[in-house]
Amino acid sequence: MKEGHSFERSLGMNYYSTDSIGIGGKLKTRYEDFLVEEIDKTQILHEFKDWQETPSTDYVIDGKKERFVTLTMQKMGLSTLDASTIVASALRLPRNLVTYAGLKDKRAVTVQRISLPSHTTSNLGSLNLSRIELRDLVYSRKPIQIGDLWGNRFTILLRDIAVDDATALEAAQRIRDSPLFNYFGIQRFGLTRPNTHLVGKALVKCNFEEAVRIMLCSIGEYDSDDLREAREKLTDDLTPTESIIETFPKDLSYERNVMEELLKHPTDFERAVLRIQPRILTLMVHAFQSYIFNRLLSRRAESGISIVYPTPGDFLIELDRAHSGRDSWLFVTDKSLEERINQVELREYGLALPVPGYSTRLPPSLQSDELKKFLKEDGVTLQEFRNSKIRALDSAGGLHLAAMIVDDLEASYIQEGLRVRFSLRKGSYATVVLRELMKNHPMNRI
Repeated sequence: MKEGHSFERSLGMNYYSTDSIGIGGKLKTRYEDFLVEEIDKTQILHEFKDWQETPSTDYVIDGKKERFVTLTMQKMGLSTLDASTIVASALRLPRNLVTYAGLKDKRAVTVQRISLPSHTTSNLGSLNLSRIELRDLVYSRKPIQIGDLWGNRFTILLRDIAVDDATALEAAQRIRDSPLFNYFGIQRFGLTRPNTHLVGKALVKCNFEEAVRIMLCSIGEYDSDDLREAREKLTDDLTPTESIIETFPKDLSYERNVMEELLKHPTDFERAVLRIQPRILTLMVHAFQSYIFNRLLSRRAESGISIVYPTPGDFLIELDRAHSGRDSWLFVTDKSLEERINQVELREYGLALPVPGYSTRLPPSLQSDELKKFLKEDGVTLQEFRNSKIRALDSAGGLHLAAMIVDDLEASYIQEGLRVRFSLRKGSYATVVLRELMKNHPMNRI
């Protein structure tokens, strides 16, 4: 197996799935180079449409009147959180009443369905939204919720390719023909300062001082000299000053919030951590779980065990359904092995590895032994993922597919570079597919 980039190996992504040459290149040079179109849970594709020259002021809602309205949101250069906040603010709604099925990239053009309370739609025609278009309104009995999608279709242009067109197309063919490691991608951990999983580990251990220390003091490769100096000043006693806080860029908002709380309540690290939005705290815990999953998947590959077909002691999950540690799953035994392999071949089920949490089951198997070993190395127990006091840190864990199949991948060489199009189920990352194709530094994929 071909070793992954050193940066990625530090996050458990030890190997590439294919041995083909990396084509290099640069992703997201322009927003238009990365198009994401949502495929809803009924497998309907919500396609990109040319931007309107003048925003619509007359919205017609299809269907019988209900409590909610679902609509298509097309955006550019905004995260889903940013765009939903803008829409909520314009309609004078609490942000949580603008709901969606999944988060879409910021540095991209994306299309997805969202939902609103129907009584607010009368104000849509008066909105003046920049880089956001709303259309295709339909009444609905229920709002869209996280997970209400099959996946996404990606249409991506890679520029500055380092190989000729024949080599690039051959590499794309290898990806289409090979199962790929379904790693959690770089965006889970942070690219300029990949320490989110380390903060998450400290939070799981309820070591709030350590979490704050990693958050504030670890220096990133791309930090300015002033920011490096500010982080070094915090190292001794974690006591911020107004001038140190002002040195931190505004986009490091949760770090600034933590320091502002420490100004008022020195050494109360738990209180400071709780100034961070709960969803961010949860993402930090998820990053640590993802790190362990990546290592577990790499270890399975090292052992020469299939990432597609099960062995006794493995788990299968039904494809296209959400799963947690408490959901139904199929356990593979010697007696059921032939039947389970057949279910995988029919693409009814997929092999899944555990994302550790307090509900993770550890039946006798090589996989369980490896997970226990990783947890012991990190000094963490499964029960420490249970946190009844701080709900944002409470995580049951679950099961995550070991491999992804990208057999609908299309590639063509155009004047600007290599254009690829493929679809992925939710829970798989386009940047992990592109990692296989490009095989260069992750900075080229942000």
